[in-house]
Amino acid sequence: MQQTTRFLWACTALLCATTAVQAQVAPPTLVNAPDTVYVSLDTLSGVGVIDVHWDVVNDTEDTLELMVTRTFVDTVSPFNYPYVSDGIGSYERFCWGASCFNFGTDASPANPAFLVTLLPGDTTNTFISDFYPNGVTGTTTLRYCFHEEGPASLGACHDITFVVDGTVGVSAPEVSPSALTSMAPNPATDEVVLRFNEPRQGAVEFRNLVGQVIRTEPVLAGAQTLRVSLNDLASGIWLVSYTVDGVTVSTKRLVVR
Repeated sequence: MQQTTRFLWACTALLCATTAVQAQVAPPTLVNAPDTVYVSLDTLSGVGVIDVHWDVVNDTEDTLELMVTRTFVDTVSPFNYPYVSDGIGSYERFCWGASCFNFGTDASPANPAFLVTLLPGDTTNTFISDFYPNGVTGTTTLRYCFHEEGPASLGACHDITFVVDGTVGVSAPEVSPSALTSMAPNPATDEVVLRFNEPRQGAVEFRNLVGQVIRTEPVLAGAQTLRVSLNDLASGIWLVSYTVDGVTVSTKRLVVR
């Protein structure tokens, strides 16, 4: 009798373990998640936020109820965490679903009101990572995990690195008054007109937020305007840099729609 009881207990334990494995839901898929974002402080406007987003896709056969957990892989110093409203240093926050959470929030609540429900095949574009350099240069890496209630490690995680330098043209004014003064229209769709102050021979570089130079256009000495077609540039934010003799004179942000 004792031997039979032990056998039944062992079978029951094995069944429970098997059921737990079967119950573990596969994580979502992250689409268009950038690895690194390069930004210079003098290209930021307003409150100086760098906002990045990517899509979260449920390509499983189960309905997912997802929350987000943020962890620090590496941060600049000083870093304002735990966040203090009048503190110094860089800081961050994220948006998920219908909410943008307080600065320094580690995870969205597991409360159903804050979970994002994805049916099989659904996609959400509500995630945004907001990073505020707040005058601090250096490299910060944040990890975001999209998961159901429970350990974040069971979800889909991605690391994004923000690389911030001080200024793209810190010594240029001493060399020359040349500058990229304006771009219009901005936002732009089909083309943009760049205007220069006392232009010297150089080039204009169009960089995406990952730092890749996608296009280079020559600038002729004395040519105060340059009309550029945007047909081959994807929608989004682009960094437009005017360089002379290999030195970046000025950089502006262009929004392409």
